[in-house]
Amino acid sequence: MKQTDERGGASTQSGAGSRDDVSELGEKARATAADAAQAAFEQARDGVEEKKAAAADNVVRLSRAVHGAADQLGKELPQAAGYIHSAADRLQNASSTLRNNSVEDLAAGFTDFARKQPVAAFVGSVLAGFALSRFLKSSNAQPRG
Repeated sequence: MKQTDERGGASTQSGAGSRDDVSELGEKARATAADAAQAAFEQARDGVEEKKAAAADNVVRLSRAVHGAADQLGKELPQAAGYIHSAADRLQNASSTLRNNSVEDLAAGFTDFARKQPVAAFVGSVLAGFALSRFLKSSNAQPRG
């Protein structure tokens, strides 16, 4: 269908055709944005998974060190060593949980815990933030020469 413009000439495009073009362009832009967002999300998740695995390894090393300290302390204070070994075992369990669960599962578990124990979740978050900041500062420290 041809339309006449104000000057009396014939228009080459109909209004419906240009709306379809704009709609198609918008749909392509949305699909491209969704693909880019998905790729960014997957890249971020992969990075977090790598950090999570490294954190699990660090917790295992800490657990071994705590067990070693408990062994040394056990020579003088056997009862205290039992408590320290128990704490080291909890660290190993935490490491296994960290290693074996996805980031999404860990977040869901924390959310559930936070609903049931909001004060404990808050205090734990503050302590974890403090520990993480100390860890990041120490891992980014450049030796001065």
